[in-house]
Amino acid sequence: MKASRIASLTLISLALAGCLPQASPEPSRTATPAPTPSHPRFELATYMYALQTKGKIRIGALDNAAPFSSRDPSGRYAGFEPDLGRELAKAIFGTRQDIDSVIEWISVDRGTAVSALTSAQADVVIARVPATEERSAAVDLSDTYFITGQRILVRSTESEIKDLADLDTKTVCVQSGSGVEDHVAAANDSARTLALDSYASCVGALQQGQVDAIGADELTLWGLLGQDPNTKIVGRALLEERYAIGMKKNTTDRQGFLPFLNTWLADVIRDGTWGRLYAQHIAPLSKETKATP
Repeated sequence: MKASRIASLTLISLALAGCLPQASPEPSRTATPAPTPSHPRFELATYMYALQTKGKIRIGALDNAAPFSSRDPSGRYAGFEPDLGRELAKAIFGTRQDIDSVIEWISVDRGTAVSALTSAQADVVIARVPATEERSAAVDLSDTYFITGQRILVRSTESEIKDLADLDTKTVCVQSGSGVEDHVAAANDSARTLALDSYASCVGALQQGQVDAIGADELTLWGLLGQDPNTKIVGRALLEERYAIGMKKNTTDRQGFLPFLNTWLADVIRDGTWGRLYAQHIAPLSKETKATP
């Protein structure tokens, strides 16, 4: 009898256990590997593939030429041109958390920019290199990424002067020895010029109504805008200067690089990246909005 009762109780316990919810097995705690950054694919013979293999692109940049390029207090390159260089690095190596990890910055000035390329110290130079025949004889140059030049500054209330043709019988202040006087005369032979010892003197003359406009390169005029916010830049350039990305002449080791740069540059202009960088770095000084060079 006892054995029968024990057997019955055992069967009942097993039946009840089958009715209870079963605990789910603990999920495996194996670590998920971090995703490997993807990068664009290039033909093996191209210079872009060679750069990927090296794991770095060497970019020549200016140290003290804000807003185009300068070093911030931490030593990091900042400005329109370094950020353009970072976009180029992304196009070669792919987007990553710290794009500077694949960039080796080479300090250049406008006098050493070309030699940094011809001596193979830098892969590219983005340092306000003028797109001239003289430069293109020494290095390969991309399409234009920035157009600047000598323009005119007028009072913000000025409504008659909008372009070079409106300088007839007007007086344009220039700095002595700058050469702008000749360019004003070439642009409009009916304009008058007044040469003073400094652009600060020109600002004073404009404020007092002694001159109608100031002629200078854009970088100078951006600074004058900061001195007198009641002014504005107008008109086309008296003398135009175009900047291009420089690279070593294509011999046997730069295959496909120049066409790639030009295609990439057209893309960053078309997709709004260029305009975003202009708005971030240049527009606060120029007070202008641009979407293309």
